[in-house]
Amino acid sequence: MRKSETHSTGRRRRTIREHGPDPVDVHVGRRLRQARFLAGMSQEELGAGIGVSFQAVQKYEHGENRLSASRLFKAARLLDRPISFFFEELGGETTTKESNGFTRDEVREHLLQMTKRIGTLDGAQAAKGLAAQSRQSA
Repeated sequence: MRKSETHSTGRRRRTIREHGPDPVDVHVGRRLRQARFLAGMSQEELGAGIGVSFQAVQKYEHGENRLSASRLFKAARLLDRPISFFFEELGGETTTKESNGFTRDEVREHLLQMTKRIGTLDGAQAAKGLAAQSRQSA
């Protein structure tokens, strides 16, 4: 065992390789993914907004990499969420239990946003079609 793998008390240091990702990092990553979906944003867009690659966003979302305080702050602002959003439902205990993901209200909000976007796209397509028809008629 290398010296860097032990605490000064002689206990072994927690490592991802041996113990897996920290449950808090997994929870924050899961909440990051939920916030990104609710905002209708891709991993590429989020990464560009906080200054990392989409691969780094993937690692954050899976809890493989820890999200620094400054990046979490940038992500929260970009996704229009309070910092507390990322720690909600964490509770006093940290567990590795899988969650079902979104709450009912989050699903409802996501579907509403998606419906609005589809309506906007349909309206834009219809406007293009009308413009093309009027050019052909003229």
